[in-house]
Amino acid sequence: MATKNNIRSIRFSDELAELIERQAGRSFTEKFENLVTRCVWELPQKEAELKRLDQEISRKRKQLHDMSAQAGELSAVINELFPKVRALENSIDQATRKWDS
Repeated sequence: MATKNNIRSIRFSDELAELIERQAGRSFTEKFENLVTRCVWELPQKEAELKRLDQEISRKRKQLHDMSAQAGELSAVINELFPKVRALENSIDQATRKWDS
């Protein structure tokens, strides 16, 4: 780690102090440095990942919308076919009864 030539005094909230304390490190300074370093290096990657996931969610939502529309259309077609299938079954039953007689 680099030499520590900078001395600063800062005030921060109890919540921030707790956040710093939850970081990896042996001392408060090391924990603070680890937190800042992680934010600097990981934030751009996490933002890029978030953007990619948002795009994927948008694609999946569109896909779900399209599939839902198709399911609605198929349901309408099936409901339209049911009476015709029943009529065909009745015709077949009547025809087979004539052949059996």
